[in-house]
Amino acid sequence: MRIFVIVGLLCSLLLSGCEFFTPDTSRALSQTRQIEEMHKQTEQLQRQADALERLANEAAPAKAATPTVTRQTP
Repeated sequence: MRIFVIVGLLCSLLLSGCEFFTPDTSRALSQTRQIEEMHKQTEQLQRQADALERLANEAAPAKAATPTVTRQTP
């Protein structure tokens, strides 16, 4: 019975002390999540830039077809 208690305590100590034994694990996981989020944001910004470029290209021919009026002073 004592062996089970000792093994249980040892397991709980190791599980609770994971941060002590591998201190960079949580930081690495956090950085990995941040990098993934940055990739998602980069993709979203690229899609937005493409959409804005398409809108600008669509507006350019319409703008060129509109005659511009300039005032001349006598």
